Amino acid sequence: MYPYKYSMMGMENLGDPSANWDIVETIGKGTYGKVYRVTNKTDGSQAAVKVLDPINDVDEEIEAEYNILRSLSNHPNVVKFFGMFYKSDKLSGGQLWLVLELCNGGSVTELIKGLLVRGQRLLEPVISYILCSALLGLQHLHNNRIIHRDVKGNNILLTTEGGVKLVDFGVSAQLTSARLRRNTSVGTPFWMAPEVIACEQQYDYSYDARCDVWSLGITAIELADGDPPLAELHPVKALFKIPRNPSPTLRNPEQWCRSFCHFIGQCLIKDFEARPSVTHLLEHPFIKQAHGKDVALPQQLAALIQEQQDLGCKTKTKHERINTRKTLIIESSPDDDLVNLEFLDEIIISHLQKRYDELQVYTYVGDILIALNPFQNLSIYSPQFSKLYHGVKRADNPPHIFATADAAYRGMVTFCKDQCIIISGESGAGKTESAHLIVQHLTFLGKANNRTLREKILQVNPLVEAFGNACTAINDNSSRFGKYLEMKFTPTGAVIGAKISEYLLEKSRVIKQATGEKNFHIFYYIYAGLYHQDKLRTFRLPSRTPPRLGQQFNAFLRLMHDIVSSKLYAEQFDAIQECFRNIGFTEEVLQYRGSKTVWSPGARPSSAPTRWTKPPTSGTPCPRPCTDASSAG
Repeated sequence: MYPYKYSMMGMENLGDPSANWDIVETIGKGTYGKVYRVTNKTDGSQAAVKVLDPINDVDEEIEAEYNILRSLSNHPNVVKFFGMFYKSDKLSGGQLWLVLELCNGGSVTELIKGLLVRGQRLLEPVISYILCSALLGLQHLHNNRIIHRDVKGNNILLTTEGGVKLVDFGVSAQLTSARLRRNTSVGTPFWMAPEVIACEQQYDYSYDARCDVWSLGITAIELADGDPPLAELHPVKALFKIPRNPSPTLRNPEQWCRSFCHFIGQCLIKDFEARPSVTHLLEHPFIKQAHGKDVALPQQLAALIQEQQDLGCKTKTKHERINTRKTLIIESSPDDDLVNLEFLDEIIISHLQKRYDELQVYTYVGDILIALNPFQNLSIYSPQFSKLYHGVKRADNPPHIFATADAAYRGMVTFCKDQCIIISGESGAGKTESAHLIVQHLTFLGKANNRTLREKILQVNPLVEAFGNACTAINDNSSRFGKYLEMKFTPTGAVIGAKISEYLLEKSRVIKQATGEKNFHIFYYIYAGLYHQDKLRTFRLPSRTPPRLGQQFNAFLRLMHDIVSSKLYAEQFDAIQECFRNIGFTEEVLQYRGSKTVWSPGARPSSAPTRWTKPPTSGTPCPRPCTDASSAG
């Protein structure tokens, strides 16, 4: 916060409010202080006063609001300004009083929530009138090069006569001839336009007055549904979602007229360069239905306000405004998502360490999932867990890789668009296992038409890894290639196949390995499998010396000991053979029976060598594949 300076607005010249105004009651609380109902001592008229105290807690935003109110409150859809006063207090510090028109009908947010509680909703003509009034107020601001930047239901107030007023200009911005755009990320999260949010990460990014149009579109949804989109999320999570998600729509668009849905769609065009201005929107068919009804519609609105006041319905809600360049005025609750942390520093490491010690290996950072390798088996990947994370809100369960796969699947089916999951990390981080788990959950969600197809998809990964993974100095199962796995789905979301593309394969490992490292797994699997089946001699392979392609591994004695004493290699050989059979390889391909030879790592057979073909890919093209990519390491 910037220290407040008396000289900024000539506070020494401001009068004492006690001479003219008496406080009657508290009617609300704003960003910087309370709001009271006051009575004029001279004529008995009522007004609202925003009391800001102590004054050294405010910054230049209050000066901006003062300047806008002083010069632009002469419009029927902007709250009237009666003056600013300064009340000195030696004990608690001085108070600034902004005296404004009393909008005793409450906010449109309070009105719509009261109606929904009673099982009612605003009629479309009344919504049109409210939005038209807000547009006229915004047009007045924009014509004077002012961006409101905080348009929402709580900042659109009503009078008992059915009037509609824009209020709260604390974060409004002045555009000048030299600066027709702004680049400060500020506003209330659920109503913030994507281009305003983008300014937090891209400092060279900017926006113009059409950010208010986006906020008005969100307010239109609020008038219909009672809440803005994403209201169930933490505000900072909403900031991650808004730029990434498609433009929001009404919860039940079929219950509203087409022109209302179209108006919202025009307001919520994500590219603000293509978004219409408030002047253009005043000519929209949905808004034009309010033209010429300056008596009937205010009377309908006034009747709704009176009914609500008679019933005593008070359902006030508060969404805090934020300025991401200065301060985050939200409650910090880290929990499972690190974006909830108010300060991003070394506390992230301690937070991850604490979760890891409790075997909570997954943590969200917005749309990103951090996975820490536990180096042990965890019982959290069973079909029961797949059901637990199927089609539920992410916040309903602890962070999990199944939730990430589920979100991608629902995004594909809902929006008919390809989805991509990128798995990245250092060697030993668990990328290979994470890829397995994602494929496992996606096949569960895709509900393959037959079990055979599902088994084929699940076994593609281990088969490719046998030929592309190897033991290194720091990882016994290191992927020595990049992998791009495509899963194919029907338009209804049923999985129909998978395709793996490899790239950057470390081919040099076939002929030379560094000290303490091994060749690709497949050579040891084959040799050990034939050894335990007592078939080495059948295929003219030596039984007391190591395979030629594996001799680089720190002498043959250790390798032969592993092959003879451990059944792991042999079991992997059987598993790989079963994988080949499951995905469609015939016995003739697996073993050339004519000369009883196989492609072996040990020695070249006397007969003509058998050529091994590349494993065929499974599946056929689909208009909406869900893709998964994994990096090497």
